[in-house]
Amino acid sequence: MENLNTDVEMHYAELIVKVGKVTFGEESRKRMTNSSLKRIENSNIIQAICALLNSGGGVIKAEIDDETYSYQCHGLGQDLETSFQKLLPSGSQKYLDYMQYGHNLLIFSSCFSQKANIQTEARCVTSRVPRARPKLKLHPQKALNRYIQEEEDMKMSALEFFERDKLIYKEKLNFTESTHVEFKRFTTKKVVPRVKEMLPHYVSAFANTQGGYLIFGVDDKSKEVFGCRSEKVNPELLKKEIENCIEKLPTFHFCCEKPKVKFTTKILNVYHKDVLFGYVCVVQVEPFCCIVFAEAPDSWIMRDNSVTRLTAEQWVVMMLDIQSAPPSLATDCSAHRISSTSSALRSPAYPMKVMEFKGVLQQRLFPVTQEETIQFKPESLCKKLFSDHKELEELMKTQMCPCSQGIVIFSRSWADDVGLSKEQNVLCDALLIAINSPLVLYTVLIEPNWIEGYEYARNTARRLKQKLQSVSGYTGKMCIIPRVIHLASRQCRPGEVLVHYPQSYRLSNVDEMENLLQAFVVISLCSRSLLSDQLGCEFFSLLVEEQSKLLSKSLQETRELFIHCLPGTRKTALAMKIMEEVKNLFHCKPKEILYVCESVTLRDIVIQKTTFHAVTQKTFMQGEFPKIKHIVMDETENFCSKYGDWYLKARRITHPEVKVVGSEDLHHGILWIFLDPFQVHHADDNGLPPPSAQFPRKTITDGIHCALEIANVMKEEMKMIKANPPSSMSLDTLALFQEASYEEAMFAQALPGVFETKTNLTIEQIANYVVERCHSLFQCGYRTKDVAILCKRVEDTGRYKLALSTAIKDHGATEVLFSHAIDVGGNHIILDSIQQFSGLERNIVFGISSDCSQSEKFHKLCFASRAIKHLYLLYEKRATF
Repeated sequence: MENLNTDVEMHYAELIVKVGKVTFGEESRKRMTNSSLKRIENSNIIQAICALLNSGGGVIKAEIDDETYSYQCHGLGQDLETSFQKLLPSGSQKYLDYMQYGHNLLIFSSCFSQKANIQTEARCVTSRVPRARPKLKLHPQKALNRYIQEEEDMKMSALEFFERDKLIYKEKLNFTESTHVEFKRFTTKKVVPRVKEMLPHYVSAFANTQGGYLIFGVDDKSKEVFGCRSEKVNPELLKKEIENCIEKLPTFHFCCEKPKVKFTTKILNVYHKDVLFGYVCVVQVEPFCCIVFAEAPDSWIMRDNSVTRLTAEQWVVMMLDIQSAPPSLATDCSAHRISSTSSALRSPAYPMKVMEFKGVLQQRLFPVTQEETIQFKPESLCKKLFSDHKELEELMKTQMCPCSQGIVIFSRSWADDVGLSKEQNVLCDALLIAINSPLVLYTVLIEPNWIEGYEYARNTARRLKQKLQSVSGYTGKMCIIPRVIHLASRQCRPGEVLVHYPQSYRLSNVDEMENLLQAFVVISLCSRSLLSDQLGCEFFSLLVEEQSKLLSKSLQETRELFIHCLPGTRKTALAMKIMEEVKNLFHCKPKEILYVCESVTLRDIVIQKTTFHAVTQKTFMQGEFPKIKHIVMDETENFCSKYGDWYLKARRITHPEVKVVGSEDLHHGILWIFLDPFQVHHADDNGLPPPSAQFPRKTITDGIHCALEIANVMKEEMKMIKANPPSSMSLDTLALFQEASYEEAMFAQALPGVFETKTNLTIEQIANYVVERCHSLFQCGYRTKDVAILCKRVEDTGRYKLALSTAIKDHGATEVLFSHAIDVGGNHIILDSIQQFSGLERNIVFGISSDCSQSEKFHKLCFASRAIKHLYLLYEKRATF
């Protein structure tokens, strides 16, 4: 509505709606002589509350009409409190708080929860339903069918009545009102306005059920025909008005045909002593395919900084985000409708698994301790900031007083993290989440005189609050107070107005804080930031743990198993988890379990990380393993049969043909064979049984443990391979990849990330790109241990190490140490070949190819399968001679 607009002058990071002057107080409102003004004030406040509830919450600013008014002494007024209770039957105090601020009364509205929305909205989709009449009336002699009347009989009687040509004045009808029949007597001189007033309610109700008859001119109590006197109504004009009225009714279609409401209007002549006395009007309404409304729902939302009424279509679309209401539902639309904020603030879909793991992720990264301490997170970013700006840590500690138990979450730019523009004048943002405190967003400025600093902070706080509600579904009372500070000052900027919220907007206990932190985990996972990447790595680890638990259920009954994995499913991590499950299930010693792989590097890493016995395929074929009971084999797609029949040897160890000394039964151990048939690096025979003999078999195709952009690279590469497969690839292997199911898994598990490709570069340009990108990432808190620089060929690593070292010196950056893949668990940047990094991952991967061509089928898959959140593919320019 035009007179209900937002207030941009107040300093709250909220939607603020001005409703003008209002009389408050029980006695003052009782003394109001202008009843119309009283209703308008009430209606304006209700509409504003409804709009804010549907839009994520906010503040209503009402100018107090009486200078002597005191909220504490005089209250609101009974009519206002009654309206609030009707709007929110579950209790207005759950959503509304009140605070007098000088000559203004502020009404704070939180966002409307989905659960509450279902409770208040599930009763209806459209307007009023006619009161149901008794559907069955039995005569004492029930055996005689002619004495039984059913609902269908009354509907048939109404149809017979509709088909008549004339009626007799005061004749009594042989049927009554029912679910499908409604009588209305003309009792007013204003016939047409009265008919138009009643039509929408009954037409929508009949259309949304099984159809029916609305009959004007019959008394609903006596069932006698009276009609409307002929001199009071023009039959043709009445029919035209009815037609216009019904055609204007709002509808919503689920179907493609989108038909109109079907109805027939008939005027029946009424005779008194063979003389035309008047008319009876009958409107026959047919069942409608979808939904008909009596009027646009009385539901409001904030749009373009004003309170706006929703159309029927907008309302249904919003409601369908919460529930699928069958089109036959019908109820009272006279109440103001409230919809979930998740619909009002449309959000990008997040992976479904995020909500399942948010509690565990919160405990891992943001544990709420009982100690009275303020934690600064993420540690790596804080370390960088506090190192570059010595005074920042002490400044932030000073700002935290008097809070003693909470978490401060830093970001280089919270605005950038939530989809707003990053500002160069901002050093960092820090969000305080603490017990006995509202949320506070501190913006630390580089330039103290930047006049737009507070507006930046307020917009960022408001967007962050919207994200917490719309993306993560947080519905508790919450505010974010913006604060702008400068390194040289220990106070807020001069002239900054401190805003106040009701006490209920503070986090009162550990449970409330954890709930909010879990909502924070969800929005962080759905953004691109350091925190998102740290949470993402934990998230993917949880997915691997879950996959291993599901897979391990087959250990007892399936002692031999071939596990086919697609690229990016963290095959090696899964194999290592399975060895733990084998140890726990069979209560065996770690040295009784053997891990066999193709890569020497991977063997050494497994030895470092676990207590299991690990060897390469070559060593396996050369040695004897009398104490081994169970074998897990990895990278078998790249084994080589020239060393002998490794599969036969493994079967003989795990399934011996002779009894073990002291045992009554033959020992049957675990032989599980992991392979990725899309990442074969050589053309030699790998010694695997033919695909038709690889049974029992399980396929792991739905474990997407990387960023969405990286998963998409792998998907496109596998599509190309499937469209033009190498001759050595079997049909069984090609059938592993199904694009539709792979995409479904991507959207269920993958998170936002980064993928970039640069082509036709010199070695110096590639080195400069890597150094500049790493510098930017390190400024945001990423660590050297997050990065792997992988070359396609082993011989390229030496010359790129030299080029990178030169680029680092040219940029004046701190000297960086490079390590080989064997040190993947260390703190240095990995610089090695793609083969040496087999079975390993890092958050950030630079893939360097000395070939300018991107057409090779395997290298993109190799690079992408080793990256978690960031993938940069860099191609050298072809040398000319």
